This record gives sequence, C-alpha cells and structure tokens, in this order.
Amino acid sequence: MLRMGSERYERLPSTPEAAPQRAALGQLLGRVMLACGREEEAEELFQRQLKSYEAISRPMVRWYGTMDQGAMLLHLNRPGRALECFGAVADDARAPVEARVEAMVAASISMHRAGDCRSALKSVEAARALASTLANEHFAHLVDCLALELSVLHSERAGESMDDHALGTVFQDGAAELLDPSALHQKLGDAATNVQAWSPWVAMRMRYLRRMLEKECVGTAAAAHVSDALAWLRERRMAEVETHARIEGALMLIGRDASRAASELLAPLTFNEALMRRSRYALELQYCLAKLHQQQGRHIDALRLYRLHTQQAVQALRSYAAVTRTPTFLQQAKQTDAGDAVKMRLPLRYRRAYQFILDHLADEGLSVRQVAAHIDVTERALQLAFRAHLGITPAELIRTRRMENIHQDLQDRRGGAAVLEVASRWGVTNRSTLAHNYRSRFDQTPTQTLRGLAAGQGGAACDP
Repeated sequence: MLRMGSERYERLPSTPEAAPQRAALGQLLGRVMLACGREEEAEELFQRQLKSYEAISRPMVRWYGTMDQGAMLLHLNRPGRALECFGAVADDARAPVEARVEAMVAASISMHRAGDCRSALKSVEAARALASTLANEHFAHLVDCLALELSVLHSERAGESMDDHALGTVFQDGAAELLDPSALHQKLGDAATNVQAWSPWVAMRMRYLRRMLEKECVGTAAAAHVSDALAWLRERRMAEVETHARIEGALMLIGRDASRAASELLAPLTFNEALMRRSRYALELQYCLAKLHQQQGRHIDALRLYRLHTQQAVQALRSYAAVTRTPTFLQQAKQTDAGDAVKMRLPLRYRRAYQFILDHLADEGLSVRQVAAHIDVTERALQLAFRAHLGITPAELIRTRRMENIHQDLQDRRGGAAVLEVASRWGVTNRSTLAHNYRSRFDQTPTQTLRGLAAGQGGAACDP
C-alpha cells in the first residue's frame, strides 16, 4: 500500500491545480511511513510537502507544516514538544475545522503519552464537540473511537496492577470519572459497528479493546488475543505500531496473570539492556521488566530497573512541564465540561441540534422547528431523541439555558442594566414569560436576584 501510494504521489504534477491532492496524499503517506518506522523517509516527505502547502496558501504552510512537525515529534516520543505544535493549530480559529479536529485529537494522544490522562480525555471531548459541527459524520465517529480507546488505556493505567508505577498517582487522576467496564464494553461494540463499513482497521481495534475488557480474558486467553493482534500488525510491517502494541499488551498481560506471555512480548525490545536504556520507550520498558523480574523472584534486578524507571519518569515529567502550556481550546473545554457531558449523551446527529441551540440562545425567534430543520429531522423525531437521552424536550432545554444565562448575568450585574435588558440579550423580551420561567427555575424573581446582590454590596435594588 505504501509503495502504491508513493508511486501515485510521484506521478502527480507539481502544479497549483494538483497541490491540494498532493498535500492530502502526502500527509497520509507521511503518517503511514511513521507507523512503519520509516521516520527518515517521512521527514524527507514532510519537507517536500511544504511546497504543496505553499501552492495552496501561505497559512497552509503554517497549519499543516506544524501538524507534520508534531507528528514527527510524537513519533520520537517527545509529547511535550508535539503538544506545542498541535495546540498551536487547534487554537487557531482561522484553520480549517477538519485540521483543528485532527490537531485536538493529536494533542490528546500527546497528553496521554506523557501520562496526563485526564487532560487527554478533556482534549478529546473538545475534539468531539468540534467534530459534531461537521457535515461528514465520519470525523465524529473516529473521535468517538479515540475517546473510547483512551478511556480503556486510562483505566488500565489507573488499575491496581500499576499502582507502583512512578506516574501511578498521575494516572489515577480523573479515573473516577471514567465509564464503568460494562458501559465501556457496550460502547466499544457500538463504535465498531459504526465504522466497520468504511474503516475496518479501527473497527478491529475497538473489538480488540472490547475483548480485553471481558472478565474471562485473562491468562492464556488474554495472551492469545494479544498475540493475534501483533500477528496482524507484523503481516503489514507496521513496525512502530507493533512496538506500541507490544508495550501496551505487556502492561495488560502483567495485570491478567500472563507474565510469561508478557515477557515474550517484550523480548525483542529488552534483550539488550544498554539499547533498552537508550530507547524512546525506556520508561515503560524498564517498568515492565522490573515487574517481571519481581514476579520471578529476581528482586535485585527488579530494584535496579525500578530505580532507573523512576529516574526516567522524573526526567519525562520535567521535560513535559518545561515545554508545554495548556492550549487555549482545552482551557475553554474545561469551562464548558457540564454542557459537553450532557451533549455527549445524544446520538451524533442530535448533538448538532444541541449545539445549535446553545449557539442561538440569543435569537428571539429560536424555535424547535428551526432546530429540527437544521439537522433535517422532524420535530417529533427531535422531541423523542431529547426525551429519550436527556429526559427533557428541546423547548425545555432552550428555556432552562436561557434562564440560567439570565441568572448569571443578573448576578454579575454587567453594566448595571435593567432586568428586561439583560433578558433580551438571551432572546426573552416578554416580561410575564420571564417572570414565570425565572421563578419556576430559581424560586425567586429576577428583581429579587438583583436585590440580593445589592444588599450584599450595600447598594440599592434595581427594578426590572
């Protein structure tokens, strides 16, 4: 496949008209090269890609060139530097939405690679929210799959079998917010079904993780399952992906009473300890080997490797902290966690309806009919979906969110405006409707909210 793609890339003319096609194909080829462990060829291709990007537009060089650089840094296991690249694209509102979604996804992988599992999940939630605005639902389905993968891996890292990992406390941060194994198991099966027709590889990954969650997948059964997955990767010569799979598989097998199989998985990566120390994956390899030595009764070797593992962990944390800042999109995502969590309970199509409501609360003419037309469904279908998944109707959501925003603005007393003026900012212009809905929600009138604030500040009350 890589050879065929490379031949096609070379046949494309170096003209402005062919630049978009060359850019898209080159990006795909570069990622495949990295997956196959051919970083020198990928780096050379990324340099050539800059001309294709420039032929499209100058900003494309910045956006996609930065993405390529981030992909290379992530391949080299420099997650902090990679996050800087991906965060720059994800934070740029002028970048194409598809590019921003990809950047957010890559940022979440970088965070997870650094052990910052909680931020990784927050990042992928932001990507899901943005992907739900695209007409092509494939983006949202793929982001959903990544979110499930990170949830499973986060659960594994936060488990009891890894509580002695040098980053164990970091892994456990946010673990309580994860879905329980039975819910994850169900969602993995649904995700595999959603992508099977157009991305069988991703579907296979979902089924693999689903199988690993099953209670009976321990000992020889778990070892056989991991072995089958590795055989599939070897047949396709995906060396880099296979390396990750070996480490991931070994960590899972150690916690599933399959230490011998874990040792066999790691053998190609740990047969030479000097080389292992220089490996970009030394942190995890030293930990796995220390665990295996301990289980074999080789306590001195286990202690020596665990000491190296902890030193590596400290260096990794320092490196990550020194070059990273929290991307703006992630800061914004943390501010809207509650809304996003509600939206994610809806099917993909109806998430777009939910977001449309939030984006148009200030429009006085916002109606259920308008929301239904936006996603091309009937009003009845919209009502049923919201009731089934959220327990409220779209009209109730509009009313509740408007009242909450009015309540917040009244508490903030922005500009000292009157009640009705504040309400009109959120599409409510009828005084009696405002009074009724506000009292139903907060058990007080808007004026009482203002009086409460004024009393606390020693000022006079303002009437609506």
